[in-house]
Amino acid sequence: MNEYGVGRTVKVIEDDNRKELFTGEKEKRTFPLSIFYPTGEGTKQQERDLTSLFYPAIEEAVQFFANAGISEEKLKEIKIPVIENAKPIKGISFPTVLLSPGFGIDRDLYMETITDLVQKGIVVVTLSVPYDSLFTIYPDNKVIPQADRFPDDRIQVNTRVGDMRLVLDYMEKWNQKGIFEGIFDLDQIGVIGHSLGGAAAFNAAAIDNRVKGAVLLDASLYLIGDATPNVPVLNLRQEAASYEEYLAVIGDNHETACSYIMNQEKMYRLLPSESIFMKVIGANHLTFSTLGKLIFGTNRAVSIAIQEAVSTFFVGLFKSEIKVPKIKNQNLIEINGSGHPMHYQEIDRR
Repeated sequence: MNEYGVGRTVKVIEDDNRKELFTGEKEKRTFPLSIFYPTGEGTKQQERDLTSLFYPAIEEAVQFFANAGISEEKLKEIKIPVIENAKPIKGISFPTVLLSPGFGIDRDLYMETITDLVQKGIVVVTLSVPYDSLFTIYPDNKVIPQADRFPDDRIQVNTRVGDMRLVLDYMEKWNQKGIFEGIFDLDQIGVIGHSLGGAAAFNAAAIDNRVKGAVLLDASLYLIGDATPNVPVLNLRQEAASYEEYLAVIGDNHETACSYIMNQEKMYRLLPSESIFMKVIGANHLTFSTLGKLIFGTNRAVSIAIQEAVSTFFVGLFKSEIKVPKIKNQNLIEINGSGHPMHYQEIDRR
């Protein structure tokens, strides 16, 4: 089967009912998002580098990265098969996934996962988190740097949930007219989130019945709410997935490690049996984003394992064929609620 090309359009969302989390009464909650969608236009001859995502403030973006220790040369090494404002495929409604990024990470720095899903016929909508990300660029050249102080983590997660639900409302409007008329299959919507965004994806799936499934990329499980989704979830962890491993990674923060593992065990007991728990050998917390490649030079085999797990889950979800992926990949190991490989637990919830 031929893969689709990848188009991208940037929009700005405004919420009349909420004030900006970081500025209070000063302004309404607004944030840019990217819609990545299948297109019939070719991409090879127009392949660009990562810096092109940050138009019209590319120079400012490059400087932000430089201040964080990532050179322009490193950014330009990553090529992306994305065409700005390409014509969407007409006459087909595609399953759609909303993506909420990790703390400090730009919404589009998940290029490997985004392009893989779009090429397989799934629209991906990525949501910015202004003042949270290292920087946020608006189409009108407005640039918002990361804030000096941040609200409580739970408040930030709740704000992300509100953003995701607002975008679902907007998608219903976009589906009625304009360039994206009919492109969103509103009966096949998933969410994906990394870190804080993963907790938000879980909570959104628990309270919004428009969401049919969720992927958690090393989610901040200590921040998930009391409600449990009644839809399949892929809980994809870094290599340090058990209490002992996670405690070592986060620096002996016993309270957070306990909360994390207790919530993971609760998820394992209560989520639908089609849910999947896996860890990725060789992955750390940033491996799930393009930022991991920029900082650590993430092993390609590890990146492919993540892509295969995510795309297999969503393709199966949208075809109503969810089951544990039969992926012959040494970097993926199925785990139980404790974060250990399955053989650690004699009686499985399934």
